[in-house]
Amino acid sequence: MKMCYSANAHAGLEAAIRKEPYIFRCHAGLVDVAVPIIVNDNYLGAILFGQVVMKDTKYSSIKEVDYNFNTETITDNIKKYYGEIISMEYDKLMAIANVVHLVVNQLVEKSQLLLIKDELNFANVKLAKEKEEMAKLEETLKNYKVKIIQSNLNPNLLLNTLNSISRLAIIENANRTEEITYLLATLIRYAYKNSGNKVTIQEELENTCVYLKIQTIIFEKKIRYKIDVDENMKNLKIPSMVIQSLVENAVINGLHPKKEAGVVYIKGYFIKNTIVIEIRDNGVGIPENKLYALSNLKSNNEDCVWKQIYNVNEIMHSYYGKNYNMDIKSKVNRGTLISLKIPFIDQNSHKKV
Repeated sequence: MKMCYSANAHAGLEAAIRKEPYIFRCHAGLVDVAVPIIVNDNYLGAILFGQVVMKDTKYSSIKEVDYNFNTETITDNIKKYYGEIISMEYDKLMAIANVVHLVVNQLVEKSQLLLIKDELNFANVKLAKEKEEMAKLEETLKNYKVKIIQSNLNPNLLLNTLNSISRLAIIENANRTEEITYLLATLIRYAYKNSGNKVTIQEELENTCVYLKIQTIIFEKKIRYKIDVDENMKNLKIPSMVIQSLVENAVINGLHPKKEAGVVYIKGYFIKNTIVIEIRDNGVGIPENKLYALSNLKSNNEDCVWKQIYNVNEIMHSYYGKNYNMDIKSKVNRGTLISLKIPFIDQNSHKKV
């Protein structure tokens, strides 16, 4: 076990020096991967995963950690388990390592965006007494805020997915691993490509389905979803990441804590000149003492459990002002319903119909 710790420490340091994933052989001949976590050129640690057996000729080029290992200590039982370890091609393992490295970089970029937000908030306080400058700064803050919120993939989602990649790479022939890494890359591309922009409801639903697909792979049969949206509204545009953020809130705060399987329902329809989008789950619900503050959308920075709901509300108010409304209903152990009521705007004239 000490040799394992030493090998991992050495590999993490090597990855930090290279500033890229480092594939190596441990003292037992198994192949591992170390992915460095570096922020502003500061090495914070490494994500390590493996162990697999290489099944192509590139195996010989992988450097082995130099530790003396007594093969006489290997029992018949260990040899049996060794034979059950999955084998993988070098290129496939490198592809997985590169995806993990990509996600880490996305986390770093998100931290930088949040730093920009803090700096703008400080400037907002400093210039509060100057009305003209204050108006300009508030507009700048609004634009940055929308971009930061809309590119805000929950770090827990990214880190949990990274852990899932590691586990799946160990226990199976990488079929599901390949799928989950592809879906994650699609989710990341969508978030950063459309940050601060409006997209069609159809595009939002497709992106939300990617997120839900990741959840169904990780949690298997525990999470299901149903979508029923009026075809006539699918080409209408709304701010990006709105539906996905509310669905993510339903999954994390509603379904994850639930022991039994749960369902997320997405429904969209018209009421006169209003677009109604509903996100409903049959999860654990919201305690009554929390529901009042949440229903009045009074954000508490110390309690960020429902941060995504506050974020969505701020984005929608930025675009639609008082013409927009969010309604929240919930019962403990019954589930939660969040309804968005958006004014139906002519996409060409930008005027209310």
